[in-house]
Amino acid sequence: MMAAMVEGWNHEPHEASNAESALGLLEQLAFDVVVSDIRMPGMDGIELLRRINARWPETDVVMITAYGMSYSYMDVIEAGATDFVTKPFEPDELRAKLQRIGMERRLRRELLRLSTRDGLTGLLNRRTFHETLVREIERAHRQDRPLALLVLDVDHFKQYNDRHGHLGGDAALQGLATVLEESLRQQVDTAYRIGGDEFAALLIEADADQALRIAQRVRSAFEDRHLNGCTVSIGLAGLLPEETHADLLRRADRSLYQAKRDGGNRIEISPGEPIEDSSR
Repeated sequence: MMAAMVEGWNHEPHEASNAESALGLLEQLAFDVVVSDIRMPGMDGIELLRRINARWPETDVVMITAYGMSYSYMDVIEAGATDFVTKPFEPDELRAKLQRIGMERRLRRELLRLSTRDGLTGLLNRRTFHETLVREIERAHRQDRPLALLVLDVDHFKQYNDRHGHLGGDAALQGLATVLEESLRQQVDTAYRIGGDEFAALLIEADADQALRIAQRVRSAFEDRHLNGCTVSIGLAGLLPEETHADLLRRADRSLYQAKRDGGNRIEISPGEPIEDSSR
């Protein structure tokens, strides 16, 4: 009956006959909200709530119980529930609580987006870059998978900015952000703005040859925008065994600075990479 009500409110309900079945569903699918009774055979709702909070902390939980039970509203909230409904309840009460939870989830997602994105380009920001770099390096070492890092810097950006003004400079940076997003592998690689005119791209499970092809696409596509000498230099480094995030970033930075010293608008590969760069 409750599933039918929820579906009528344009939600997509799934039903579970007990807590164990609910945990099985949570392992298979991502859920925004769990609505659960407290009193159930086997595992009760409070134990289910604790397990959800430990395993899926982003999932909201609404607990339902009857009058006269030993749990108070505060007991349930302190146990980690998002909200609490006492039976018998009016459908509008549950509907209002689900609507509030939905609005709060949307607000949290927007706040997260604002905290992780660069305001000018919409790319992920510097803090998110360092957090993701550490996490992906740990994963690459654990799974023995390749990982590549591109660090990019706009050539002659100060002169371009002086000549075309801040709006022109901003447009150039936004153009490079667009080139990055169009050149990287969708749903795999991630792009970041990590400084004024400095960008980075993290290439997941990309070997050196794949990384070079992506870097060449970025360099060529940005050059094709014909921004009066405003080009991009790229430093490329592939993760080495037992290398830390600081070491990988340091090698990519050194390659970037070498590319700029050699005239810019080129890709420099960190020493030790088993490839030859045919780009400028």
